[in-house]
This record gives sequence, C-alpha cells and structure tokens, in this order.
Amino acid sequence: MASSVPKRVRVSSAPRPGRPTVALTVVCALLGLPLVSACGPSADSSNGPAATTARSGPSDGGTNGKSGSSGSSRNSGNSGSSGSSGNSSSSWALSAPQVAAGYPQGQPPADMVRRFNDDTRKNAARLDVSGTPVRAYYDDRADGAWIFYTGVTGNGFEPDHLHDILNQLPAVHDDGAGDRTTISAIDAEPGPHGGRAICNTVLLQTDMLATAVSTCSWFTPTTAAGVTLITKADGTGTKLGFTAADVAPIMRALRAEVEIPRQ
Repeated sequence: MASSVPKRVRVSSAPRPGRPTVALTVVCALLGLPLVSACGPSADSSNGPAATTARSGPSDGGTNGKSGSSGSSRNSGNSGSSGSSGNSSSSWALSAPQVAAGYPQGQPPADMVRRFNDDTRKNAARLDVSGTPVRAYYDDRADGAWIFYTGVTGNGFEPDHLHDILNQLPAVHDDGAGDRTTISAIDAEPGPHGGRAICNTVLLQTDMLATAVSTCSWFTPTTAAGVTLITKADGTGTKLGFTAADVAPIMRALRAEVEIPRQ
C-alpha cells in the first residue's frame, strides 16, 4: 500500500503529440471519481450510498497514526481521527478569505474552471452533504498551480462515513494502448481541528510521461471540504502533477485559516 501514491512524479521525456500534460478531465471522465476527490470537491447536495469498507493505505507524511479496517477505529494521526473525538467536537464553519496560508485568491482560466465544475457535478451523488457552499481559487505562484478549494458548512455530518466513501484500495485501468491510470486513497493528518482527512490520487502513466492529480479532503460534524492542486497551463508550472504528499500540507495550512469557530 505504501507505493500506491508515488513520492514524486517525473517526466522521462517529452509527451507524444496529442497526449495531455495535465490529464484531469480525461482521467475523471474515465473513472467516475467521487465528489471531493481527485476530480475536485463540491458543495452540491445529493443522497449518497452507504459507506464503503475498503481498507485505508498508510497516512501521509504529516502523521504517524495507524490504519485499520473499520471507519470507527481508524486513526489519521494525533489530532483526533474520528468525528466524535479530539477538537472535532467543536462546531466549525468554512470561510474564504482573500488570502489563506499566504496564497492570494485568483481566477483560473474559465475553461479549467468549467471542466473542474463539470467533473464535480457528475460525481455529486457520492456524498450526502448539504448546507452553505464555499468555493475559492487560490494562486500558488511558487509552484505555478491553482488551488481549488471547495466545501460546505452544515450539520450532522459523519466524518467516518464520509471518509470511507472516498476510501478505496488502489485500482488500475489499462487501456491497452500504453496508458495506465491508477487511483488510490491514503489517510492524512487532518490538522489541529480534528475530524477525518483523506487524500485521493489519480496517477496517469504513459510510455512518455506521468502526471498526478490529488485532492485532500477533511470532514467534521459541520464541515466537509477538499483542496485540489492543478498545474497552470501558462508555462509557469514547476510540476506536471501533485501527489498526496504535495497536497496534504497545503490542505492543512489552508484549513487552519479557512475553517473558523462557528458562531
């Protein structure tokens, strides 16, 4: 399980003509990934299925917690791993400040936002959350990436249940033409506010390149949100993609500032 999310994505050579350097739309459409997944979180409301029981992989580098086979017994680190333990007993709400964790808000290209939102809507049935939606785009100028942050403030969320919906064993899809897509989930340290956190990664590998799209999501009884990093298409990007190890620290840093005590 430790190898399900690569520590670094590298390009072995230039991509073949017609092959995408960022495969977000293709991968999401192919795999039908869940809401608050590597295809992007959403605050859309719908009725979802019962939680799955897939085992969790090892946590990201920010935690030394253990993983088990039951949502009620899994640990996501030292900050409280279930919806009823640690600081998650506090009531939280989501906000969208103009600057969070040092990242200013910005506006990604309209086409990128449209594809992101389309993928979100297609997968909105996976989670059963409703409430007040929050959405913002933050500009990671150092890495040349857009940070898509989306969530919902509500009531009665079950962090273990939501975590388990996004949890799954690694799965590989080979199209027979040299393209391999791997989807995986890995527990993450949720941060000082407690609750549960999980990162989902889509890794697309061809004979010429590899690119990853990862979303890290967190859940408390009153908040459900996710953070996705997508490389900019303007040539300023320093990476073809972002793994769970890249996104999890940014998720925690953003969460510390966008999640506030509920009045």
